[in-house]
Amino acid sequence: MENQQRPSESTSKDPSPKQAIPWFRCGIGGVLMGLANLVPGVSGGTMILIIGLYDDFISSVADITRLKFTRRSFLIVGMIGGIAILSIAMLAGQIGKLMDAYPLAMYSLFIGMTLGGVPMLWQMVKPLNPGSILPLMAGIAVMVVIALTTTGASRLSDEEKASLKERVKSGEFILEPNYALDIAAGVLGMSAMVLPGVSGAYMLLLLGRYRQILGAIAAAKTYVLSFGKEGDLTWLQIVLPVGIGVLVSVIGVTNILKWLLHHHERPTVALLLGILVGSAVLLFGKVNVQTGGDYATAGGLLLVGLVLTLALGRVGDGEKTGKS
Repeated sequence: MENQQRPSESTSKDPSPKQAIPWFRCGIGGVLMGLANLVPGVSGGTMILIIGLYDDFISSVADITRLKFTRRSFLIVGMIGGIAILSIAMLAGQIGKLMDAYPLAMYSLFIGMTLGGVPMLWQMVKPLNPGSILPLMAGIAVMVVIALTTTGASRLSDEEKASLKERVKSGEFILEPNYALDIAAGVLGMSAMVLPGVSGAYMLLLLGRYRQILGAIAAAKTYVLSFGKEGDLTWLQIVLPVGIGVLVSVIGVTNILKWLLHHHERPTVALLLGILVGSAVLLFGKVNVQTGGDYATAGGLLLVGLVLTLALGRVGDGEKTGKS
């Protein structure tokens, strides 16, 4: 028993470039990350965390930003990112309709999937000590603050997005660049994509730039698809600062997270565990349960999501041990 490796010890050093690539986890992680970005309040980072790929993904992105190119890093980032983008493109309409028609079912399923990542992280954190309790509580506190500050804030529905696009196209919606806030929006929005439990859209709402950035994207699409015949280049004054913020975030946040995971793993994982638990509690606030049938539906789909995540983790473990 003394020689049994702790789960945390496997991530204490950089993965070897020759280490087997977890193809199954990358594929499923990409799909889940894409789906998460279509569900308000759900983070793509959460899905990567619960599937057991967080350290691999963060390390691979960090290596690429430092021009440390390896086949493994490119394949992990490319596969997860590519499948996530493909999932968003193919499933955006369907997920939007499901969210509108069955919000109770959809949120319950994602709450269960989020909670399914808790056992894995708990194995890496236990036994609790003062050095891990404090970051655990800090992670929960962060999500409580986000929940309080985003109360009443909501993303645009598909109809509202279509209306905004038409207003931008007709010139009724005026784009108002704010370079400082737009850079901050890029930094926080991308950070939220990387950090589990944090929704990028809510960060934009907090900064008051959500509609402006969506409007700029709509204007950019109109300008590009019309080959410059419709609209002007005002959207660049918003899109470019946001892009700069995204670049700063990708380079800074991923490298900081990689360093923390490899040098202070237990408190960092404890913080992530707190964020994960807090994000599930935050999602509970979106579940409107009124009848006994609602409770049965919510409970049943929460259990389905929980079991699904645990099953995917076990299959991924089998893939990992079978190829290494």
